[in-house]
Amino acid sequence: MRFRTLLFISFAFIAFVSASDAQVPAASAQVAPLKVGIVNSDMFINPTGGITKLVAALRTLETEFKPRRDDITALVTRLDTLQKQPTANVPQQQLVARQEQAQALQTEIRRKQEDARVAYGRRFSTLTDPIRLSIFNALEAYAKARGIDLLVDQAKFPDGMLLVNKNADLTAAFVKDFNAKNP
Repeated sequence: MRFRTLLFISFAFIAFVSASDAQVPAASAQVAPLKVGIVNSDMFINPTGGITKLVAALRTLETEFKPRRDDITALVTRLDTLQKQPTANVPQQQLVARQEQAQALQTEIRRKQEDARVAYGRRFSTLTDPIRLSIFNALEAYAKARGIDLLVDQAKFPDGMLLVNKNADLTAAFVKDFNAKNP
């Protein structure tokens, strides 16, 4: 009985030592340091110094939707004017008519805003999706060509990133390279 117990303890000890050895990484396996680059995608839409194709697409979008924005602004102004009219010494029938007119204007404003929002979203996607895809592909190729292993978008972490080496920010160089290759 004693022999079996001693044999069992010996096997358990050997199994424990073997399992713990398997969990320790080999000393010869070293991890190569990562090369990290920083980019700020918010700068891509900067009218001066941004990606020209993207800036042009956004200008086109603003130009196309300016009439709708102006129309909605005019309706809001009419509603404000109507609501600011004095109510003292005004017959009840006129007050009711003003209230109905104000409600009709509010409904029209909401409908036009929603229609414009949907149309803007569709047109935004139509104009910018191909450009954004080409930017992504070019950014990936740009980083690979420079041996960058990890690219972090500073626009996604504005308060949570500490940039110690300003040379890690590739934004300006990438934008210049992209604009040169995609006039």
